[in-house]
Amino acid sequence: MRGSWTTFSNASPGKTSQRRAKLSIGLVLLISSLSAPGCHWFTPKRLSETERRQIASRTREWIEKAGGSRVWINIPSRASFPPERPDAPTTAVVAAEVYPELLSALRKQSEKEGLELKTRETRGPQGYRVADARLARQGEAICRWRLREVPRLLRAAIVIDDLGQDLQAAKKLLALPYPLTFSVLPKLRYSTETAEEAHRAGREVMLHLPMEPQPGEHASPGEGEIRTGMSSEEVERVLGTDLETVPYAVGVNNHMGSRATTQFPLMAAVMDALGERRLYFVDSRTTASTVALDAARRHGLRAFYRSVFLDDTEAVAYTLGQLREFRRLVELQGVALAIGHPHPTTIEALAQFLPELARDGIVLVPPSEVVRLPEVARLEPAGHVAP
Repeated sequence: MRGSWTTFSNASPGKTSQRRAKLSIGLVLLISSLSAPGCHWFTPKRLSETERRQIASRTREWIEKAGGSRVWINIPSRASFPPERPDAPTTAVVAAEVYPELLSALRKQSEKEGLELKTRETRGPQGYRVADARLARQGEAICRWRLREVPRLLRAAIVIDDLGQDLQAAKKLLALPYPLTFSVLPKLRYSTETAEEAHRAGREVMLHLPMEPQPGEHASPGEGEIRTGMSSEEVERVLGTDLETVPYAVGVNNHMGSRATTQFPLMAAVMDALGERRLYFVDSRTTASTVALDAARRHGLRAFYRSVFLDDTEAVAYTLGQLREFRRLVELQGVALAIGHPHPTTIEALAQFLPELARDGIVLVPPSEVVRLPEVARLEPAGHVAP
């Protein structure tokens, strides 16, 4: 269904007659001035590229302020904002409950800044609205938005753990055109290079912080481990040296830690150290007895938890089943986080399944966006009992 363009400007309909009179006088004066010797036609000053980008960035601020957590702006990896071409659209996915208010705010702010706003509204296959909004000043294009209405904004985050050991696996993950998050183990051969390549490709980087497992577990967490009995100073030192090998990390999740994460004083020390660096925390939940999430929340950290492990069994069919369970949780809660590993079977399953998330209206975002959502602070893992 095609929509018609609606134009909004900073003109006030109630003052039409006055403005017509002023316009007539202005035309007379203009004609008189043009007849003067040496006079040239007036040419409006064109916007510089810097000015255009500044105005376009302010429109993004209007949209984010009006929509809050119920709007998501889709800026693909490697892409910059605003786009280089003013006619290239940026998509904002908007929950139905705030869609009208967001359009109204865009009109009001456009008028306030003396911008021309043209909108055309159509309906998608399921009847939800799509608005094409184009802003200009004196006919000069500034930016274009596509506002897509959805019944409810659903967000999913997928973290890939244990990176830093196999650079080729990391490159295969980077080849997937989706904002997967790279959680990198410290002090491995490819830790720094993996983090740098992920950052360069526009992917979010986390530190996969090794923590002490229960006695008897065969695998070792590796270098840079947080162990029970450590003082706050030791925790601070270990975290600092780990982060040195994983540049661009903006958050942390635990690697192993079935023993360490059950010790509240130790987790409190970890959260203090993370808070000093303004890093968020994701509890990998390697044991049902973990208190790491509670410690993070009590220390005021932005934090969340893992809902689904994607690949306890290395098989494409198994991971696809876990991804479907993950989608169910996202639809139930509005947001969820899954953790997987750089197995070939996991990479293949992700390549098959991620297009389905997009078709279902679920947006894939990094954990840094998830932990900022107001509703996240109210969500609890299944079977969780606070200490």
